[in-house]
Amino acid sequence: MKKIIVIITTAFICSAAYAQQDIDATLTINNTKRQYLVHLPTGYTAQTPLPAVLIFHGGGGNYKQMQRYMHMDDIADKEHFITIYPNGIDKQWNDGREFKASIAANDDVAFINQLLDSVQQRYTIDAKRIFATGISNGGFFSVYVSWKLTNRLLAVAPVCATIPEKIFPSFFPAKPISVLLINGTGDPIVPYNGGSVGNKLIGGRGNCMSTDSTIQRYLTGNHITGTAVITQLPDTDTKDQCTATQYMYNGSNVKVCLVKITNGGHALPGGSQYLPKFIIGKVCNDFKAETMIWNFFKSCTPR
Repeated sequence: MKKIIVIITTAFICSAAYAQQDIDATLTINNTKRQYLVHLPTGYTAQTPLPAVLIFHGGGGNYKQMQRYMHMDDIADKEHFITIYPNGIDKQWNDGREFKASIAANDDVAFINQLLDSVQQRYTIDAKRIFATGISNGGFFSVYVSWKLTNRLLAVAPVCATIPEKIFPSFFPAKPISVLLINGTGDPIVPYNGGSVGNKLIGGRGNCMSTDSTIQRYLTGNHITGTAVITQLPDTDTKDQCTATQYMYNGSNVKVCLVKITNGGHALPGGSQYLPKFIIGKVCNDFKAETMIWNFFKSCTPR
């Protein structure tokens, strides 16, 4: 049996409504300390169950950096949901790709499973409306937990990620799960059409399936056979040299959505050009990814 110790570093009384709060916490599993941050929205009370969104940082990042980059807390305060930012070991997630042995040895799924147990014990969370999102390594990990923790998640929204090639043959989530996938055709790190992940600067990061193969696998797993409703999103920033098209597939209380960003790079749409274009490609500024992700999540029907 795993030994679990939870330490909350910011204590408060949650019986009444109050301003938003950030709570740093640690979870120790088998002598390994894991960190995470919980953001409680303005007006949170223990009497009202709220949805929760897990947000995974990319490789080389951390949970607090992801909180700043994603800008999801502003939406959480307005829409009344809880955000949770887990922290990977050595700034990485074991997401099912080929990794060095030290990363492959990390049981990050067990960490997230125990984290959810912990936050559900401490805060009033709607267990039927738990979601996950992330970018790059965090996007791949969102895909991974959609398979490994499908019983606990209603929907996921990976950005700049697909199904790892290594796990594709066995990748069949046990239950229907809604998916929003946001990928760019000009991503130089995670190729839209699949293949080797990484570049000369960061090295190889395993292989991934194509975006189309990933969407098709989720459609198959969700028993969706209809054609997509295709919507060309407004090109609100013509200077970014990117355009976005949405492909929405609707099933029975489940849906699969692809947002294909033509010429888009390895970045959060609406986010910053955090590295030069020759490294990560172009940032699409036609929409805010965090807004699109939450709108997708809140539209999902609990199963």
